[in-house]
Amino acid sequence: MNRFAIILSTLLSFTYAFAQDFEYKVKRDIPIEKIRSLKFSDLEESKPHVYLVDEVAPRPKSHADDLKKQLDRNRKRKFTSRLDKYQENSKDIEPAVEASFVGLTAVPGIPNDNDMAISNDGKIVSVVNSSVSILEEDGKYIRYYPLSGIVGSQLPNLDRTYDPKVAYDPVEDRFILVFLQGSTSADTRIVVGFSETNDPNSTWNFYAINGNPFSEQTWSDYPIIGLSEEDFFVTVNILRDGESWQEGFTQSVIWQVDKASGYAGLDTIYEDVWYDLKYNNQPLWSICTVQGGSSFTSPGMQFLSVRPSTASNDTVFLHEITDTRLSGNAEYSLRVLTADKKYGVPPSAYQPDPAKLLATNDTRVLSAISEDGYIQFVQSTIVPETKMPGVFHGFINNETGEIQANYIQSDTFEYAYPSIAFAGNSDFPHASVITFSHTSELDFPGTSAILHNRVVGQKPIYSPVVNIKVGEMSINRQADTLQRWGDYTGIQTKYNEEGVVWMSGSFGRPFSQGAPLGRYGVQIGKVQVNNELTVINSESSLMVLPNPATLQSIIQFDSEKDQELTFNIYTVDGKLVRELLTTFVKKGLNEIQFPTVEMMQGMYFVQVLDNKKERIAQVKFVVL
Repeated sequence: MNRFAIILSTLLSFTYAFAQDFEYKVKRDIPIEKIRSLKFSDLEESKPHVYLVDEVAPRPKSHADDLKKQLDRNRKRKFTSRLDKYQENSKDIEPAVEASFVGLTAVPGIPNDNDMAISNDGKIVSVVNSSVSILEEDGKYIRYYPLSGIVGSQLPNLDRTYDPKVAYDPVEDRFILVFLQGSTSADTRIVVGFSETNDPNSTWNFYAINGNPFSEQTWSDYPIIGLSEEDFFVTVNILRDGESWQEGFTQSVIWQVDKASGYAGLDTIYEDVWYDLKYNNQPLWSICTVQGGSSFTSPGMQFLSVRPSTASNDTVFLHEITDTRLSGNAEYSLRVLTADKKYGVPPSAYQPDPAKLLATNDTRVLSAISEDGYIQFVQSTIVPETKMPGVFHGFINNETGEIQANYIQSDTFEYAYPSIAFAGNSDFPHASVITFSHTSELDFPGTSAILHNRVVGQKPIYSPVVNIKVGEMSINRQADTLQRWGDYTGIQTKYNEEGVVWMSGSFGRPFSQGAPLGRYGVQIGKVQVNNELTVINSESSLMVLPNPATLQSIIQFDSEKDQELTFNIYTVDGKLVRELLTTFVKKGLNEIQFPTVEMMQGMYFVQVLDNKKERIAQVKFVVL
């Protein structure tokens, strides 16, 4: 092995390790009985209603309660200005908000736990605690129904339905709906519904997975779902009855089922459960699926988890199930990665009502996608610079395990509950839209989004934060000073429309059908990414390196012949910034250096003109 190879091998060994001390078990071919087939359009119409008594879902437990209380005690309110000086933004890639409407007219339970999915035909399924709504993409209402009514008498001991999740499957053009029932070992079920067609108002087949699969005094909490081309996955945390989180958590498990059997509505489907997932003899918990970006993964699936109750940590666990359920050959593997920045439990968030803080929970991974050999993931975090709640955005090289991370932050707004979706194309495979809840001392709770983009090896670019919904009132639904704000948001790429991303989140709502003030609202939004602006290298013969630029750049141009050319720089609105030079180039690759150190931050064009002053090439680049 030569000296360079030795150095490279040493560097990679510090980047990640294949975990030698991990354990797992798997039970295969567990039968799951169908509990019901139903056609939503045949159900007796259930109008959105106001809860007379708030329906409160179990609070996600955390080791971090004492830490969070200490963080809250150390904070002081200060009425800040609305300047986002901490976030580096490029306004030229700001996504356009093309739709924003209320996703549910009823008052949701506590918290509202937003999720949504949209089909290629534009049918939207919006879920919250504890109901499901079906809408058109223009916001027109089709159907509302409570989750408890979906299973009804088919499930005994029906006492609480909560934590709904929904996904659209573009491979099969169907929907999958998941929610939990019960929070004790006596009644815990994971209810999974598969639509038979692409019409969510038509027939669904529902199955109930035992939330106590090991016949212990345990129950299942906090589902996260994901789809590969062949299979459906749901992860949950297993808790013991009647114990605190510190003593009560036992493990996280991964359920795997082939989608086709659920869509077909078979009386019995079969699932595998991956359990006793441990590293250094310690259970790994709150495991998040890594969803394919522009298309689904095959044949396996990856997952992420972190140390979610820590004050400061950089460890990321990358799990993988290697094959389909039907193959019978799937195995589990674990890699332990290290991020270049640290995440940590965030303090509670401020809102204009000084008596009511907003819960931000812990720093578990909430959403992740994979595209073009890289994984992106998001989680809530404390921002070290400001000590405020923000978003931790990680970018993983799947081959080397290297993680580059950034904080999405503000000097005014406090962010929590992020979700991420693919927003790029073949030229720009790492573009993504991230949605999250926002609030501040001066601004009521609402929903926001931001566009991220990057060229691998260069500094990432973020757009300004755009408002999907501006809050209308502080949230005040509980007697406690700490208000449940929502445990997650929802987001999805519109698979048949390039650069279109849909999302759902919450906002403070002053009035809803006669309900008291300070309630939740549910907002659905659509953003459109301008791929004309996000494609940096629009012509393969012309490149600017590095891109983004900071001090000095090189123009690389592959000329088809010997010729005289002129190189100019323009702003995105066509104003001439600089006439670089007119020079004779030879056939083949040519390089021209130019300084960018004194240029304003933003996006620019390099244009190449021939001797007739006609443009023959153009490319965008960014100056930071």
